Amino acid sequence: MASQPFISLKDVQEADQRIAQYIRRTPSIPFDYLNQKLGKEIILKAEIFQKTGSFKFRGAANCVLSQMAQAKKAGVVAASAGNHAQGVASICHLLGISSTIVMPVSTPGIKVQNTQRWGAKIELVGNVYDESYEHAVKLSKEQGSLLIHPFKDPLVQAGQGTLGLEILNEPLSKETEAVLISVGGGGLITGVGTVLRALNPKIKIYGLTAQSAPAAYQSVKSKNPTETPVTFTLAEGVATKKTEQWMLDNISRQVDDVFSLSEESIAKAISVLAEQGKMVVEGAGALPVAALLEGMIPEKRVTAVLCGGNIDLPALSAVFRRGMIEQGRLVRLLITIWDRPGTLHLITEVFAQKRANVVEVHHTRSALSHRMGEASIETEIETRGHEHTQDIIDALSQRGFRVERQS
Repeated sequence: MASQPFISLKDVQEADQRIAQYIRRTPSIPFDYLNQKLGKEIILKAEIFQKTGSFKFRGAANCVLSQMAQAKKAGVVAASAGNHAQGVASICHLLGISSTIVMPVSTPGIKVQNTQRWGAKIELVGNVYDESYEHAVKLSKEQGSLLIHPFKDPLVQAGQGTLGLEILNEPLSKETEAVLISVGGGGLITGVGTVLRALNPKIKIYGLTAQSAPAAYQSVKSKNPTETPVTFTLAEGVATKKTEQWMLDNISRQVDDVFSLSEESIAKAISVLAEQGKMVVEGAGALPVAALLEGMIPEKRVTAVLCGGNIDLPALSAVFRRGMIEQGRLVRLLITIWDRPGTLHLITEVFAQKRANVVEVHHTRSALSHRMGEASIETEIETRGHEHTQDIIDALSQRGFRVERQS
């Protein structure tokens, strides 16, 4: 796609007035835990509390409200498997406008249900987003519907930019030296970057991407639009497989640098935000905190944009479990025991004395790996951390048991 005109500060200011009665002014919250840990002054722009749990509502609202005649006449159509779908469906619901959302057939059921909850008609077409979008374009042409692209549309970008106005109007963010923004298609960083460059060009703007979706990062670094495959990523909100020239044009004039984060870093950030910040944040929304935890950001006063909080329970559960394992708080032990009555009681007695919580136990009495008269206990326990776990292992060893740590 050829380059397109840049949006202006005026475009964003007009969008801000247009959508004011529909959006939430989301809070900016100091992250005390990370401030103490890193010696910084970090403010979390908690867009997770936006309607539908994502910044996408802003852009969708501005686009629909700017083109009400067409929207009312023939409805609205969009293609998305995530936050954009809910943003479009919800603003249409509030305005009494019909909407059709095209989603890939592989879209998780919970995301389909959440979008349907706003009254949208769902069509499952295509195996990937690009195929769904082609069908959405076809529907738009056939029906005369208003087609809303998740990030290419200047009206969408201007709507996303209203988040930047809120950052600058927030007293806690007045002295911010850097703003951290996740980058997928580029709509959010384009809109916010327009505001920051116009009103306070001294602020550094950093873009965050996922290593498992490297197109945006590689494109910026090579200064050429790139298409790369996307593997599994927790940050599915930034999982675009190709970039285009217009995004590179915007980033080159607005963004100071971009960083790429591993899945392990993203998972850790989600866990830290949940346990220490009391916030449920999706992978894409956690990228700024991941960059801070990795020591990538030199500035002391930083605003981290948590762009979305829509993570499903299976993914969240997997992240929490991994976090507990990394911290030594969830441990699997293989304990070789004597195959005689009362031995299991001796082991659980140690767990009780050391205040460890038993999650599960598997007792094997007949295995070729055992010597005669032996059996094994494989158990998963919750502890307070690595030192506590070692204390438990030492206590078991002192009672004559052979203990191997499995995780």
